[in-house]
Amino acid sequence: MPIFNIPIRKADYFSWGLEELNFGNQEQILDYANFVSEVKSGAKYLQTVCIADLVNFFDSLAEDWIAPNSAFMKRYSKLGVAFLLNFIRKENLERLLEISLRGNINYIDNFCDVLILGKKMMAHPRGIVTHWLAGNVPVLGMISLITGMLTKNANIIKLPKEYGLVLPCMVAEFAGHKIKKIDGRILDGGQLINSVRCVYCEKDDLVSQGLLSSHADVRVAWGGREAVEAVLSLPKHYGTEDVIFGPKYSFVLIGRNSFDLEELDKIAYRLALDASVFEQRGCNSPHTVFVEEGGQIDALGFSKALAKGMDRALKRIPKQEISAGEAYAIANIRSEYNFSGEVFSSKGTEWTIIYSQQEELANPCYSRVLFVRPIRDIYRILNFIDKQKQTLGLLIDETRKLEFVKAITAKGIERVTDIGKMSLFDYPWDGMFPIDRFIRWVSLS
Repeated sequence: MPIFNIPIRKADYFSWGLEELNFGNQEQILDYANFVSEVKSGAKYLQTVCIADLVNFFDSLAEDWIAPNSAFMKRYSKLGVAFLLNFIRKENLERLLEISLRGNINYIDNFCDVLILGKKMMAHPRGIVTHWLAGNVPVLGMISLITGMLTKNANIIKLPKEYGLVLPCMVAEFAGHKIKKIDGRILDGGQLINSVRCVYCEKDDLVSQGLLSSHADVRVAWGGREAVEAVLSLPKHYGTEDVIFGPKYSFVLIGRNSFDLEELDKIAYRLALDASVFEQRGCNSPHTVFVEEGGQIDALGFSKALAKGMDRALKRIPKQEISAGEAYAIANIRSEYNFSGEVFSSKGTEWTIIYSQQEELANPCYSRVLFVRPIRDIYRILNFIDKQKQTLGLLIDETRKLEFVKAITAKGIERVTDIGKMSLFDYPWDGMFPIDRFIRWVSLS
């Protein structure tokens, strides 16, 4: 059974890829059913911790990780961890839990009265949550895991080969962290991580993949269409919940005369940050920017402002080194549009803005490449929307906003947000409240 248990440990190098590991030295799981029992046993401590203490633990972690000269930030800053740190702050977690748990986060700890129903209700964990992670945005694995831990499930992480060591190394940071609980006792992160196991098997190893799937009470799949469909095709037991975060496309629309000219640079900078956080690898990352014609700023003028914004964003979010293949793709797309549009770019491959007259969504190039295009009327956007589109960064005047948003969300868009907030992970996500999918509601009357 070639499933390998990856130790949760501190990082001692920065390549992060699982190809660096000698799997002959990793623990091979010979009895997967027993392995599942062990991680369930590890989750028993997690289930004794009240939700307020869990929230405080993650908030305290964020405080440590964001501190000046933080070793965590030095190690992970180029992987988009600012996004993660915002997610695990107390205010955010409490808000997300409250909206997912029918307005009362205490349902996750005990039976609580529901006066309108004349009974009590509680939210139990579903059991084993198995997460199939994608390698393109490694910190999303932490979002997935923390959601599983907040709902007090046991969590098995099927790691990707690319950036596969990021999550085990981040989880290792839990072990050295302690806080004082509400009752005065100590909450030790080293005990919390007993509810987590990180494993690896090849994607074409259907026997091992089948074991991961058949023992899961919740299957969480992140990635492209092929990867997600591969998980969905695996055997599962009756009642298993599937939570799918598949491939999606996001873009931006700026309406005519929707802002004052003095705000141009600020708006362009916010958009540049949205495009830089995950090197456009997230499903919520913008790729195409439409600028409605007839306003004070046209698409070409916005392209020039956006180029300046990308340069500023690069100073705030340094870019990871890219592969030769990515560099070639960027050079190729620049060369193509030098003849059919205008290209604004850094001296190297750090960022690229491409202006053209095409009125359609551009194929993503990733790696901080944005396509800016004019559009005659905002409603022509409806021609490009289907259920594979996720986030729209929108800036239009308020008199048109509500009716327009009703129209585009009816066609398939799932999130409409201000420019500068596209990269945030909020609820609902991909049309659902994931926390609600990780729990099982029970009642007492």
